[in-house]
Formats: sequence, structure tokens, C-alpha cells
Amino acid sequence: MLDKPADIAAVRQKVAAFGHVFDPNILEATRAIYAPLVQAARTGVRITKDVAYGSDERQKLDIYAPAQAADRVLIYIPGGGFVGGGKDEGTGVFYRNLGTYFADHGILTIVANYRLAPAHAYPAGAQDVAAVVAWARANAGQHGGNPDRIVLYGQSAGATHCAGYLFDRAFHPASGVGVAAAILMSGPYKVEGELRAGLLAYFGGDKSAYAARSPLTHAAKAGGTQLPLLLSVAEYDPGYLAAPTYELALALTQRDGKSPHVAYFAGHNHVSTVMSFGTAQDDVGAAIRGFIASAT
Repeated sequence: MLDKPADIAAVRQKVAAFGHVFDPNILEATRAIYAPLVQAARTGVRITKDVAYGSDERQKLDIYAPAQAADRVLIYIPGGGFVGGGKDEGTGVFYRNLGTYFADHGILTIVANYRLAPAHAYPAGAQDVAAVVAWARANAGQHGGNPDRIVLYGQSAGATHCAGYLFDRAFHPASGVGVAAAILMSGPYKVEGELRAGLLAYFGGDKSAYAARSPLTHAAKAGGTQLPLLLSVAEYDPGYLAAPTYELALALTQRDGKSPHVAYFAGHNHVSTVMSFGTAQDDVGAAIRGFIASAT
């Protein structure tokens, strides 16, 4: 349990020791740090597991409902390098920690899986985000949430899928984007050059298609979706995972004539940001909650 500033400092030192590297070993090591620190929900959070929002086995979501009616809804789309990951990472500790944390703070929270590459390549991820948003619009009220105040939140590959949905109007229903605000955390948003394995599995090898498949291309267009946005990077994100956020922030700033919200989470690596929810290290949680409150 983290209950003293010195304890939190010790955790930050462990994360800092990994440096600006992210790979499966760092993922497991970060899980090992944070899993014992996650606290149980405190206020009677109701959890509904594996609700289908589509016909594929991966098209399932979990619902974390506060004890009282919620005026806001958060949809979380996890990372996993386009070919793995999901809502039950780390033997179910992650991302149950995220769901219970935000529900504890009065936000109806939905944590969703999506279909994975290479079996389900572009545009399956953005299509699944669209389907989750549509499900939430239709069903959040039954679980005590307000479907008119949905915040879409993606991390890593999940942020790419969310950005694809948000910025490319081809994925929007006729009624519009359907969310009130969005959070994009440490995701790749531009597809170009020689792709890393996960990106290649999802976006394919046809380089002539990369620009049209890049969320950044659509974000930069005049008249694009203009929602309150929070973009974020972690201090120990590798450069290839940090740079896309700054590129997206630049494109949106040039498009809109003003900067989006940009957060830099000191002392965190690529996954400690989301693994810290529900622990006493509440820097990321407080920032996300503050954005949700101000943006919706």
C-alpha cells in the first residue's frame, strides 16, 4: 500500500530505472510494481462483465457503474500493440483498476475489447470504437449514465483506434461523433515509412494507403471534429511513442488556431499511467478527472 510520499517516490524510482524503453519485459515489470498497490473499490461499484456489442468473440465490454446515477460516461479502449492486450490485463487487475477507480468517482465506466490484427486489420479498430460508442449511446442510461456526456479515452494502440474514429468522418454515424470529449494517451497517429510489427499487422504493407489511414491526416483537415481533447505523453515513453502526440498537437493547433490540452506525466512510463489508477499515486487520475469535469 502506498500511504506516504516516500512510498510513491520509491515507485517512481523503480519506473525511472527502466528508462525510455518499452517492451514485453518492461510491461511485465511495471505490472509487478503496480498490481499489489491497486485498492478495492470503496463505494459499491457494480460490475457487469463481457457484454456483447458485436458478434465477434472479442467484441465485449465491461461496465463499472457507480452506486448512484452518473452524469458522465467514460469509454476506455486499451492498448496492446494492435495484436494483443485487452480489458483483463494482468490476471484481471488491469483494467479493472481503471473501471473501479472512475466509478468510485461517480463516472459510469465502460472498458472495451476490440478485434485484433492480423486477422482483423484496418479499419477494424476504428469500426469497433464506433460500435462501442453506439452501444453506449443506446444503453448507458440503463446503467445510470448520461449518454450525452460520453468521454472517449484510448491509450497506445487504443488511442490510435480512438483517433481514427474521432477524426475520420467515414466512421461517424449520421447523427455525428456521439461523444462530448476525448482523451488520447501515447498513441501513434501517423502511418509512414517502415512500420513496427504491430502497426504493420494492422495498417498493412501498402504504403500508398498510409496517408489515408493515418488519423493525423484527417485531424489536420479544416472543419474536422472539434471536441475538447486531452493529449498526453509519459516521461519515459520511447521517442517513437512520444513524438506522435506532439505531431498531433501541432496539427490541431495549426488547424484551430489554439492548442489542445496537452499533459506530460512525469515519472511514468508507457503503461504506468493507466496502471496507477486505484493506487495512492493519483497524479494521472486527478488530471484525467479534472479534464472530464472541465470538458463536459
